[in-house]
Amino acid sequence: MGYLLANALKGIIIAAAASLVAAILFAYVFRVPIPFVGYVGPFGEISSYGTGFAQTVRTVFSAWVFYGRFGGLIVLPIFGAIAGILAGRPRAPAGKNRKLLVWSAVAGVIPVFVLSVLDYIIGPW
Repeated sequence: MGYLLANALKGIIIAAAASLVAAILFAYVFRVPIPFVGYVGPFGEISSYGTGFAQTVRTVFSAWVFYGRFGGLIVLPIFGAIAGILAGRPRAPAGKNRKLLVWSAVAGVIPVFVLSVLDYIIGPW
């Protein structure tokens, strides 16, 4: 039973870290919504290439904290724990840690992707 908790915690931590890294990458490759500002990225209203790297990271980090406080702190731990438990089953084949890392990282990237295309799904917000 202890391995379930350990794998769930690993999944939560990896999903949270992966979501932050994904948000920074999305700011340079696609776009990321920044609260009360707009979308930052090549396909957003504000170009991430026009500001410095440190400013973009600070902006994305503040958005990550904002969205984490308003729902992300519920979604990411649930997705990360489920991914960690499923990937780290005791009868899982060799490479369990690699699978746990990949599944948890994907679980962290999905919410960032959904936020970046949310206006296409529900309309402008």
